[in-house]
Amino acid sequence: MLKRNWKIAFVIISQLIDVLAIWAGGFVIFSLKWSETIHYITPDENLLIGFTFFTAIYLLIASMLGLYRGSFHLSLRLQNLITARAFVITVLISLAVNSFAQAFVGKNSVITFVLSLAVLLLVARFFLKLINLYFQRLGYGVHNSLIVGVDKDAEKLFYRFSTFPELGYKTKGFIVKEKGLDPTDLPQYTQEDITHVVATKNIDRIFIPSTEFSLNGYSYLKSISHKSNVKLKIISPHAEDLLKISRIYDIAGITISAPIRSRVKILKSISKRTFDIIASSIIILLLSPIFLITIVANYLESGRPIFFMQRRGAMKGGYEFDFIKFRSMVTNAEQIKQELMDKNESDGALFKMKNDPRVTRVGKIIRKLSIDELPQLFNVLKGDMSLVGPRPLPLKDFERATESDEFWDAIKERGSVKPGMTGLWQISGRSEIKFRDMILLDLYYVENQSLLFDLEILFETIPVVAFGRGAY
Repeated sequence: MLKRNWKIAFVIISQLIDVLAIWAGGFVIFSLKWSETIHYITPDENLLIGFTFFTAIYLLIASMLGLYRGSFHLSLRLQNLITARAFVITVLISLAVNSFAQAFVGKNSVITFVLSLAVLLLVARFFLKLINLYFQRLGYGVHNSLIVGVDKDAEKLFYRFSTFPELGYKTKGFIVKEKGLDPTDLPQYTQEDITHVVATKNIDRIFIPSTEFSLNGYSYLKSISHKSNVKLKIISPHAEDLLKISRIYDIAGITISAPIRSRVKILKSISKRTFDIIASSIIILLLSPIFLITIVANYLESGRPIFFMQRRGAMKGGYEFDFIKFRSMVTNAEQIKQELMDKNESDGALFKMKNDPRVTRVGKIIRKLSIDELPQLFNVLKGDMSLVGPRPLPLKDFERATESDEFWDAIKERGSVKPGMTGLWQISGRSEIKFRDMILLDLYYVENQSLLFDLEILFETIPVVAFGRGAY
């Protein structure tokens, strides 16, 4: 059980070690105070409250930046960069709170704590890397894998897995159509061998290097993955570039087939729904003045209806619901849209156009600031949507899509979670993201969905919305 869930266990271990590092830094301050090396007025009980506050804020910020979710597979350099970012933000917040609360912590105390903690956190990351590598040598978090093909892309992926053992992928061989020369000296397996090899070698991952979202003629692998409870993943350099734009550093690939873990899925669903209800209720209360101002402005400029409702869904032929937004276009926008189809600046199932003539003056403002999206909070409360998830699309957009049946079958996991108000597509460019790019990002989210990942995406959404990046 621990080997199977080592990634989750390692997240908890990472958080505990960071807590120990912070309180070790606190112990340094207490030691200096007791030895009268540093003098300040703050009582011991206030210091305890301060360290507790600092710990909570650091864990929250580090989670939002993806430190713990990524600590299992990120390089030490990237972990240190994220740690430094979380550390600086937490220090600035703590200094602001300290000043506001007038706790009178001395300058020397603050400097000593900050410098000692910076070193301790870096040591903690190095120590965690050693822990991860040690347990991986014992088989924890290691995935026995097969790579499809023996071309340059397959060879490159093999050496990448070998060079970075912290990724946890141990290559056991290559899947080929016909056996031939192999520069890695690893065994090659044809279609007839796969079922036996998966069982005897305890294979739980099959990787398909592909620049396109395609099975490259190995469609039979999808059936085998279902029968043998093996994850089938596509590794695409294009997908990796997309994830980096989202500040997601992962080469785990995009899963197109995975065994169902019912208990885990139920727990994730309950925790996600609880978070959605509490968070959306709080946001609605806090932003109620903006709701009122937008309603009045919309009514004064173009009358009723104030809201725009549209049937949407996450998948072609999947669950549909009434999607709510503040109206940002003229009332006959759908009719005018047909006249503008030749000016579409997106592709496939998406219609996007800069300087869209259908957008009202109020609409331009609320779109730029994403205020038009706020009524979806009621979709979240109702249960049609989640705060974070795949982007819901108008049903007519699905009808315009020219993708093959194989494509729709490959991405059906996209419909396994509720559509979201924001997602990886939102923090990666919004309107600038193409249809297939959006699908790749959504599939990555579906597999890796967790409260930590949701916090990470919500945190990255804030600057995107505030500065209107990719919105039109």
